[in-house]
Amino acid sequence: MLKRRLIESLEDLNSNEFDVVVLPHFCIDSSLKYKGGGSFIDNFEKIQRQGGGNIEVQQNLHIGGKAANCASALLSLGIRTHLIAKTDQLGYIFLEHLLGIEGVDLSHVKRNGDMAITTAIELDGANVMLSDPGSASQFGPECLTDDDEKLIGRSDIISISDWGLNEKGTELAEYVFGIVRSEGDGKTFFDPGDPSPKGLKKSEEIEWIVGRVLSKGLIDVLGMNEDEAIAYGGDGGLSSSIDRLREMSRVDLHTKDYARSYLKESKTGNIPAFDVRPMRLTGAGDAWNAGDILGEVMGISDDLRLLLANAVAAYYISDPDGRHPEREDLIEFLQEQTLKS
Repeated sequence: MLKRRLIESLEDLNSNEFDVVVLPHFCIDSSLKYKGGGSFIDNFEKIQRQGGGNIEVQQNLHIGGKAANCASALLSLGIRTHLIAKTDQLGYIFLEHLLGIEGVDLSHVKRNGDMAITTAIELDGANVMLSDPGSASQFGPECLTDDDEKLIGRSDIISISDWGLNEKGTELAEYVFGIVRSEGDGKTFFDPGDPSPKGLKKSEEIEWIVGRVLSKGLIDVLGMNEDEAIAYGGDGGLSSSIDRLREMSRVDLHTKDYARSYLKESKTGNIPAFDVRPMRLTGAGDAWNAGDILGEVMGISDDLRLLLANAVAAYYISDPDGRHPEREDLIEFLQEQTLKS
């Protein structure tokens, strides 16, 4: 049984032997849940027409940004994690309070930039994201120090995310993954995220990332959801988009119901998601990436790796406090929770 085999692998895990680098997006997330009656949009428009007013929401501040969220999840699982990012002094204090006391390496976080802030409005199973990317929108190779590059060269997995928010994202991916290929023996993980912030140039810029990074074999693992796969694979439907992408990289696809890996000549079966009641959506993909990355460095089978990623994400979205699981939490979760049919 897959769950039993995964539990045994987690029980035998020596997490201290791995180093994972994540970059470059950290932001402060403000998560809003609408608590009023009726439609949020209708009430919003009504208040706008009357010249102003108040909408009652449940609001929480927490760590955000795909890289920082992934770092938090990896750290909870006991993996030695290094965050490379850029913010201002206040942002660094916030980050240090949430992550530094737990042991993540923040020595590669720059404090001479602008803080990024994202407001996520959760509506009927969908998130509306209002983002000010701060310095994350201009994080290019020039932001890296010699120490950053040495760390990248010696680590087991290097993950870049949120290409869609970074105006220098193609240059960063090309440069960082080039270091890994020329100087190290680690693996590269790329979660480009939603391409829509690129605006009207997105089609042209997607061709740049495909031509300059993906087609050159610089990416080992491409992590994405269905919409992202279609956007980056050529807008020809999910199947044809993945067929194009898998010629250049392994595609790890995650959906609300299942996950699957597509290699150049083969693919896994659908590994079902866990049957849990979601309490949040923001950050689910980042938690999934953390589980996928952990499974990759552990060297477990594709099916076990995908089940692990599904479990990490499901624990996070269903936890009342929005916590990422520690290894013991995850083992207990696997023992108790059922999979979707």
